[in-house]
Amino acid sequence: MNRLLPNPVVKSFSAVKSPKFQNLWCYPLLITLIIFSFSFTGKAQTGQALQFDGVNDYISLPVSLSGNYTKEAWINTASLAGFPNILSGAGTALFLNAGRLAAGHAPGFGQLLDPAPLVAGTWYHVAVTYNVITGDFKLYKDAVLVASQTAVANYTEPSLEIGRFGGANPFNGSIDEVRLWNTERSAAEIAANRNCSLTGDEPGLLASYNFNQGVAGGNNTGITTLLDNTDDCIPANGTLINFALTGAISNWVAPGPVLSGTCSNTFSNINVFGNGNCITSGDVTPSLTDNTNFGDFGISPISKTFTISNSGSAILNISNVIISGVNASDFSVSSAPAVSLAPASSTTFTITFSPTAAIGIKNATVTVNNSDLDEAIFTFSVTGNFAGSGQTLSFDGANDRVDLPFVFSNSYTKEAWILTRSLTGFPNILSGNSTTGTALFLNNGQLAAGHGNTFTQVLDPVALLANQWYHVAVSYNHITGVMNLYKDGVLVSTNPSVTNYTETIQQIGSFGGANFFNGNIDEVRFWNVARTQAEINASRNCALNGSEAGLIAYYNFNQGAAGGNNAGVTTLNDLHGNCPLNGTLVNFALTGNVSNWVAPGAPSTGSCTAQVSNISIAGNSNCIETGDITPTTADNTDFGVVNNNTTLDRTFVITNNGGAVLNITGVSITGVNASSFTILSAPAASVLPGESTTVVVRFAPTTAGIKNATIEVVNNDANEGNYTFAITGQSMSVVPVSLLYFKANANDKVAKLIWETSSEINNAGFEIQRKIGNTNSWETIGYVSGTNNASGSKYSYSDVAPLKGMNAYRLKQSDLDGRKAISNIEVINFTNDATTISIYPNPVVDRINLVFNNSKLLNTRARISSASGTVIALITLTNYRQQVDVSTLPAGMYFINFNDGKVLRLVKK
Repeated sequence: MNRLLPNPVVKSFSAVKSPKFQNLWCYPLLITLIIFSFSFTGKAQTGQALQFDGVNDYISLPVSLSGNYTKEAWINTASLAGFPNILSGAGTALFLNAGRLAAGHAPGFGQLLDPAPLVAGTWYHVAVTYNVITGDFKLYKDAVLVASQTAVANYTEPSLEIGRFGGANPFNGSIDEVRLWNTERSAAEIAANRNCSLTGDEPGLLASYNFNQGVAGGNNTGITTLLDNTDDCIPANGTLINFALTGAISNWVAPGPVLSGTCSNTFSNINVFGNGNCITSGDVTPSLTDNTNFGDFGISPISKTFTISNSGSAILNISNVIISGVNASDFSVSSAPAVSLAPASSTTFTITFSPTAAIGIKNATVTVNNSDLDEAIFTFSVTGNFAGSGQTLSFDGANDRVDLPFVFSNSYTKEAWILTRSLTGFPNILSGNSTTGTALFLNNGQLAAGHGNTFTQVLDPVALLANQWYHVAVSYNHITGVMNLYKDGVLVSTNPSVTNYTETIQQIGSFGGANFFNGNIDEVRFWNVARTQAEINASRNCALNGSEAGLIAYYNFNQGAAGGNNAGVTTLNDLHGNCPLNGTLVNFALTGNVSNWVAPGAPSTGSCTAQVSNISIAGNSNCIETGDITPTTADNTDFGVVNNNTTLDRTFVITNNGGAVLNITGVSITGVNASSFTILSAPAASVLPGESTTVVVRFAPTTAGIKNATIEVVNNDANEGNYTFAITGQSMSVVPVSLLYFKANANDKVAKLIWETSSEINNAGFEIQRKIGNTNSWETIGYVSGTNNASGSKYSYSDVAPLKGMNAYRLKQSDLDGRKAISNIEVINFTNDATTISIYPNPVVDRINLVFNNSKLLNTRARISSASGTVIALITLTNYRQQVDVSTLPAGMYFINFNDGKVLRLVKK
């Protein structure tokens, strides 16, 4: 539950921080594990540096260097002897030489050496830069150049380590604020940022480690990862090796160097996500998990949506999104992103894969041109497989079946094309109730049919051949009792006195949940007449158009991608009627060449007659028959009850179930109350076979009463060219509450909402709703019960955690009889970066409400720790407001640790 109680009293407790950490929660992508231990006061100091024991402690970094670079760190050495290394690899080294700062390269190892020794026990900022073009090699101490060389040879650096070099020369002392850049930083740039913490999105920054982890001097045995705080898709986290992680040596410690807070850098920073997963710029390995692999294309376009977020502190400008490469024409940008993004905001764009050339793998490159200084040309590869359309359905003979949503009675004809892989047993093709229904099946390789009750059987005397296509059909005349069995249009068996049947189910490929078919089935047709041999022969080798007289249902199986990944294609489309009798695939693997949509299908000479369009309209996923005059809420044709001058929207889906393009020439609303309804969003003018479009209708009454109208969709369906259905809605003129005003004001970091009524009748209460930025989605953030005071009442509510940017608020008032009313909208712009985390009630008995406004905490985990520091529960933060059940916790004091460094104290009663 996400409901908040009104006007909570919230108290928060945070861990003590030195000035270095006052802005920790502003760091981008700090999706980390931060565990705090607490003393009896409920406070403990966060680790601010890492102490190396000088014996075997080191950190392995997944970072390589090439070309220009800058290495930076703060160090506090405990020993001036030997050659302890600070930040080194196979080809580059930043180290101490008998107490003096030094750096060098291999090959040649042209060494830089500070002439003045360091003082043990003192914090120093050290840095080394290299320019691959000029060969300039420079060494800085506290931002002062202390040594330099020119024309220094290039190097090879596959990996880096903190605290040692080549398995030896361990560092003895503390290290903090390690930074790696792919640029040669100037003295001015080094000086500008050495005394402050980076934001993480600085151009050229490869990795940044602020060492703000663990409990200073505490038990940190579980914290063996050094977190990279750069705003990157995949952070370059380091691995702690050989650290004791307890006590004052070989552990997280404090204090570190005294820093002045966060550097005042202003940059935009682009991140791109697919399916919620980050995509690295330059990625050339498309994957289904991040939407860059579009999967298998059969007949329908495949669209994937990508999200661009700006995690920087300046506006991100997006010039365009373009697609290039050898198969660029098979992909298109079907929805463009916004052209500019404020900090901490996002936008989306959609790419559609719709290949038209030869079957095979299609590859292209997506480029997002933007204003991020170091990722201005953000590229990633996309791919898709043009598998071709499925033409038949392969059944595995183990448990595959298709359930059909209809039964029939009296005379009928069943038809199908089949290819069997097995000639043993009794695999069924088109069958129903296992005791009283109808069956078309194989009897040990021979075509057969029959009815339940007495089950009088017709049987083909000649067995089928495996792996060969056959057209099979059975007809039954309930008046004469004649049952005829056909194979490839030839009568192979007849019985003149078959008793009638009772059909309660119908399945393809199974009989009563058993006797499964092993092979391919195609072109299934059900008729409500006993078709003649001539009629069967006339159409068995060609495709129907779905409008034939007597046709109940028609399935041509032209779906999915042949042999591809069809995990979402679990509906067998009926091409007959405006409310199709679609089947449901059960137990199919839907991948590979068995238990899946496959090709080729049954032999065919084309269409029996010209293919036609076939319109179907649904509301709320329920089909609406043309000419329907009984509106219902189930299919959205009954809009329900609204107050005067408020609106309600309903969406209707128009689908083309035919084989030709459906053209929609107009949608109109007529009737006595037509003015109460409007077309808010019109459908597409043309719809391809198997595709859909939508029309959105708004109910906006201005007077009270029941409003009735008729929607007409004019189209080129020969049978339903004027598709009509009735709609209705009710408007209430008497509102239960007279609202005098609703206002919202910013009070420091809190949105204060106040409103007053002049009278109330049957008032259940008010939902407080909030909308962020330019979205259209309102979320309920709280609820206040009504007083039902006839002379009115005053109310208030505080949003203790508004998000940065524009926050819009409104009230949704509910009457006891279900009627609702919406207030005016109030907007507050919160421009500061202040973050808030609150819990209430506190103390708590069973459930706490957890509220925060830092978007970087979404989808991270908070940890509930005991007073001794033991982590006893995890909370996944999926919503800015959520309720957490703590009823199983014993009574006592607990601490909730968040990934932005905040810690809240919780008392469980």
